[in-house]
Amino acid sequence: MASKKTGKKTSEKFGAKADFIRNQPENMSAKDIVDAAAKQGIKISVNHVYNLRTAAAKKSDAPLSSLAAPKRGPGRPRANAATGSNVEQQLRAAIAEVGLQRAREIFDAVAAAFRGR
Repeated sequence: MASKKTGKKTSEKFGAKADFIRNQPENMSAKDIVDAAAKQGIKISVNHVYNLRTAAAKKSDAPLSSLAAPKRGPGRPRANAATGSNVEQQLRAAIAEVGLQRAREIFDAVAAAFRGR
């Protein structure tokens, strides 16, 4: 014999709770959203708010795997051996701008400061 299902009938359209949550500001706390929903006669839980926000964040932040850049493991990025590191290039550009004589004076002052430690 089949059992009868008893459930409450809702007059809300499907997704009304989710729409209510999505329309709230992102900086509004989950508890505040639950309280605001209760004032409007909508019964939701804090967990429902967290679940919807998490799902929305995952959906919007998920890059397409075909467009995602390949990841490099931990550590420093490789420096191009032919041209040197970015810092070295910046140093060379600075020396070219101030001149070799002035650069030597600066290096001597920095070396003296390190020796004085």
